[in-house]
Amino acid sequence: MKKKTSTKKENLSTPPLWLALIPIVVTVILLGYSVFVLDAQPHFSLFLGGATAGLCAYLYGFSWITIRDGFKNAIARTLPSLIILLIIGMLVGVWIASGIVPAIMYFGLKLLVAQWFLPLIVLLSSAAALITGSSWATIGTIGVAAIGIGEAFGIPAAMTAGAVVSGSFFGDKMSPMSDSTNLTPSVLGVNLFSHIKNMLYTTLPSFIITLVAFTIIGFTVSGNASVSDVSIYTEYIQQHFNITVWLFIPPLAVILMIIKKIPAIPSLIVGVILGGAAYILLQDGSLGELSDIINTGVKMETLNSELDMLFSRGGLESMYSVVILAFVSLALGGIMNSTGMLHSIVLKMSGLLKSVGNMTATVITTSIFINVITANQYLAIILPGQMFEENYRKHKLKLKNLTSALEAGGTLTAPLIPWNSNGMFVALTLGVPVIKYAPYAILCWLTLIIVIAFAYLNIKIDRTKTPQEEPEDQQ
Repeated sequence: MKKKTSTKKENLSTPPLWLALIPIVVTVILLGYSVFVLDAQPHFSLFLGGATAGLCAYLYGFSWITIRDGFKNAIARTLPSLIILLIIGMLVGVWIASGIVPAIMYFGLKLLVAQWFLPLIVLLSSAAALITGSSWATIGTIGVAAIGIGEAFGIPAAMTAGAVVSGSFFGDKMSPMSDSTNLTPSVLGVNLFSHIKNMLYTTLPSFIITLVAFTIIGFTVSGNASVSDVSIYTEYIQQHFNITVWLFIPPLAVILMIIKKIPAIPSLIVGVILGGAAYILLQDGSLGELSDIINTGVKMETLNSELDMLFSRGGLESMYSVVILAFVSLALGGIMNSTGMLHSIVLKMSGLLKSVGNMTATVITTSIFINVITANQYLAIILPGQMFEENYRKHKLKLKNLTSALEAGGTLTAPLIPWNSNGMFVALTLGVPVIKYAPYAILCWLTLIIVIAFAYLNIKIDRTKTPQEEPEDQQ
């Protein structure tokens, strides 16, 4: 039998729809059974989905080299983000042990008013993510502190998590330093600032509505808090951590570095180093203890089990599950993309692309679908962007309309999917299941509704005179 080579892919037609749907159906069934029936982690289900995609592609005629390159290239594109994820795991553990996160909580409890806590957290998370360009870094630092402050105020953790996620992802979307915000326009050659400006028309109304909603929620639920509840937290923090203003140097240094456009990885590493120095100098820690914290996170053991649980988190090990999930999900998406399976599905959707509203709804639905199947927001941006670019050009629509739809469907729905790497990161970091905080992540699901409504109502839909993008919107 003649051995297959990687060049054979060039001679193969796009796989038929029925073949492309097999790995999707298998993955959906396995995910549904493992997550909702067995209450198990989604990793093995996605692994089997990827294996099914590879087997289907091989039987159709694709070589192993083509299949291997598909998942290898998909994983390679997101390695920097996975490294950032591991560093954030270290950062969370070190910043808790050093007293940085407890100090933020302590002063937050002293200064914040319970009724205004939720909208202020939305604003604070937005500002931090806008400056740093990272929703993950914001959730791993400010988010962790916010959960503790919210619990002291008697506010359910799901509401606080929803406020943190809403603010963090808004700031991330609007930040010119965000990886996803840079990735999305780069896929289609759109100018970065044209992309951000265009998103403001739909995301800003969503942000304002989110603030109003959390203000109403805050005044409704904060009545359960009492001075004694808050004092329990502040006394606990004072008993177990040396609280001083010097603890604000590491987070301020990280923010300053990112403002100076120093890349995220070295900036966060500096944050870990400064946090480690604060742990040794201000909390009387040792190098041996610091090493354990970097690897396994903080393990508080006092008489208050509830507060111990709040501070017992972080470390490299806390992120292993998310990183493995990213690997298996990227393998599935990469195989389906490199072998043309996803393209086969899109070809059958061409009949839905006859109006701007239908195109926008189809792009967003496709991004959500890929987010659900591959559990990766980058693929949910890249693949639909490549799939629908020609349709937008054909209808003489500026590609910034497409990039806005990709952000709404790909970036903002990522933290709402339990097995997505974003959803798992938030759940593990804040200790709140996705299904509980998702209804309160108002900005994430409201924005895509507004984007679709604007498209159907023909509001802020920019067109061109030719099928080519206007010069001012190009890179």
